[in-house]
Amino acid sequence: MTQFTKIKDSIKELGKFKVITFSVIFVLILGALFSGQNNIPPIDRDEARFAQASRQMAQSNDYINIKFQDEIRAKKPVGIYWLQAVSGNIFGLLDIGSFRIPSLISSIISIVFTGLIARLIFPFHQSLIVALFFASSMAFMGEAHLAKTDATLLSLVCIQQYFLLKLILKKENSIKAKYLYPVIIWVVFSFGVLVKGPLSLAILFPTIITYCLIKKSFSFIKLLNPILGLLISACIILPWFVAIDNSTEGLFFQKAFYDDFFNKLQSGQEGHGAWPGTHLLFLSIAIWPIATFLPGLILFVMQNKNNSVVQFLICWITPFWLIIEVVPTKLFHYSLPVLPAVAILAIGSLFHLKSQINNLQSSFQKRVILLLSIIFGSGGLVLGGGVLYFSNIFNFKNDLSITFLSILVFIITILVFVLSIIFFLRSSNQLKKYQRFIYNFPLAIIALASLFNIIIFQFIFPNLDYLYPSKMISKKINFIQPDAVVSSGYHEPSLVFLLEGNVLLSSPQDAALFLAEGKNNIALIEKRSLEEFLFSINQLNLKLVKADIVSGYNIAKGKHVEIHIYKNQMFDQTN
Repeated sequence: MTQFTKIKDSIKELGKFKVITFSVIFVLILGALFSGQNNIPPIDRDEARFAQASRQMAQSNDYINIKFQDEIRAKKPVGIYWLQAVSGNIFGLLDIGSFRIPSLISSIISIVFTGLIARLIFPFHQSLIVALFFASSMAFMGEAHLAKTDATLLSLVCIQQYFLLKLILKKENSIKAKYLYPVIIWVVFSFGVLVKGPLSLAILFPTIITYCLIKKSFSFIKLLNPILGLLISACIILPWFVAIDNSTEGLFFQKAFYDDFFNKLQSGQEGHGAWPGTHLLFLSIAIWPIATFLPGLILFVMQNKNNSVVQFLICWITPFWLIIEVVPTKLFHYSLPVLPAVAILAIGSLFHLKSQINNLQSSFQKRVILLLSIIFGSGGLVLGGGVLYFSNIFNFKNDLSITFLSILVFIITILVFVLSIIFFLRSSNQLKKYQRFIYNFPLAIIALASLFNIIIFQFIFPNLDYLYPSKMISKKINFIQPDAVVSSGYHEPSLVFLLEGNVLLSSPQDAALFLAEGKNNIALIEKRSLEEFLFSINQLNLKLVKADIVSGYNIAKGKHVEIHIYKNQMFDQTN
């Protein structure tokens, strides 16, 4: 039987109603993924840095060195810059949306392979539910909208883990198992190293070692053909590593390891430090709307602890989770590479939740599971409340549509919470009268979560101009049309991207000299640098005109900013 025939038969099993339902949900997921890709401005700081460095790579045709303006950018290896540079060349180098396309495509690949992994343990329609649930989750959807490494790494991890699991589950020593699967695993792993360096190591090897320890045998390692893997990895990884080392005379790796990697291990880099347990605390938001069903994951694992797929998923999650909790630097998206496994186990528990709850002997245990479900599910309410609060705080135009939509997304999170708890109560043999009706609640939850994502990414986030001071500044500058621009105090990468790299980031004194040297130049002075700048201007006896003031919120620093735009008095003052 061909793969196409299998899919065709699986679709027939769903029935016409479910095919239509799944099709509608799939369209909603795609709608959420494509929403805001072009009209959300570049986000500080990582996204704007990646996009600008990729643009410079495409413009210079230098695909070895990675630079942000004139500075070597050694935060990540070259893989993501290659993808974004190619995307920029195809779709245009001006729009941030061009540089988000690799993340968008990678996200779709992640959905497919999450479903394929789930298919190794669940029937076809249940695998679809798992994949769609994961696709609607907050951390996944957020990274799908950013021109960064994380969505691309996730897709590679999903492919790698799928074939690793296929190798574990092999029933015979076929050509596929002996050569094809190991080759795919090592190729994908190598590309993962080129995209995000050591993080790929922290997924593949801990998964393998932990699985071997559970099985009390290291014979599985032979199936991976490690010598072949070493050769493949060397052929893919080493050429660029050698080229960049020669090109920068070792400076790239010095900056990469000492300024980035080791800093993250030693302390909270760039103010992102937090205590162990932080990722677990934020899991209810990161994996919303799945969060309510996380306690069921524990029951599902306990009930299926001898199942090879379940064991593999636990080996995928546990060691990496311990690593990110121990590392001092913590960011919301760090757990993303293991969230597909979390989603498969959590949503998988839904299909057997009724029997799992009934197997609990104590009513106290049942109450604890319900309480934990309510606690984790309330993360969605926090998320919806946060969107409502911040949307109205930063709605300086008093746009009633944003107020209405932010209220709507909060209502959606309430509905998702209520439906999730009702579904849990149904599994506890309560609400028997409405069993068949409640059975379809998971599909309703996915649809609501997708609608939530469409609203925030397409209609709310793009229209909160106060959150994007760089966007407002670039509009002012496009109107003034100066010869050159200098910025003091406000050095955000989004400004560099939106001005296509044509801005000098400098001190207040240098900004004053910059205006003295060019009649058609303008200066952007952040309020905290204003006094020092004006003192330097008086020293140089320059006559300036304040062209405008831009107020906004610096997302990267979490502070309100006020940028004053100055130009020479002799400059054309037509407004």
